[in-house]
Amino acid sequence: MNKKIDCRNMACPQPVLETKKALEEMEEGILEVLVNSISSIQNVKRFAINNGYTPQVEELESGDTLITIVKGYECAIVADEDDGDKFLDKTIFIKHDRVGEGELGDILMKGFLKTTLEFKKLPKNIVLVNRGVFLTTKKEYEEVTKILKEFEKRGVKIYSCGLCMNHYGIDPKELKVGEIGNAYDTMDMLLHTQTITL
Repeated sequence: MNKKIDCRNMACPQPVLETKKALEEMEEGILEVLVNSISSIQNVKRFAINNGYTPQVEELESGDTLITIVKGYECAIVADEDDGDKFLDKTIFIKHDRVGEGELGDILMKGFLKTTLEFKKLPKNIVLVNRGVFLTTKKEYEEVTKILKEFEKRGVKIYSCGLCMNHYGIDPKELKVGEIGNAYDTMDMLLHTQTITL
């Protein structure tokens, strides 16, 4: 059974939820997902990969993007056996661009993140929401962005809330580290790992 769903102009995380629902309704076949935003492309593609599929992404002449997911011929993904030794089962949840107020808040944010890099085991994920997305996109926060790039280099997954970026008028192209996240991914991480909030 083949299916095509139109997820254009849908707000986060609706494209992911529609993709999930469509795949659950199919025993096997080809699912085509039509989207028209960078965040939707990244979110649907990541959802597919995380669930064992190999999505194909095609840019259409109309400017839309078609993501094709084949169900029924899945390849098993071998987990990295060393991950348990490298990462703590934790997610750092950052909901502001500083810890507290003013200049001290800026210093604390840089200090906490930089100090975390000194530990042998790092958190699996860093999720940034609300004004936290400024840390991955705005030039004035480049010192923190540099620290976050070191986390990413060491294998930590970094997600900036796509809805938050849209709210603040931040173009997806301004993202300097990590990926654009969505509500589904965020809640999945927060529910399945221990959360540290900054």
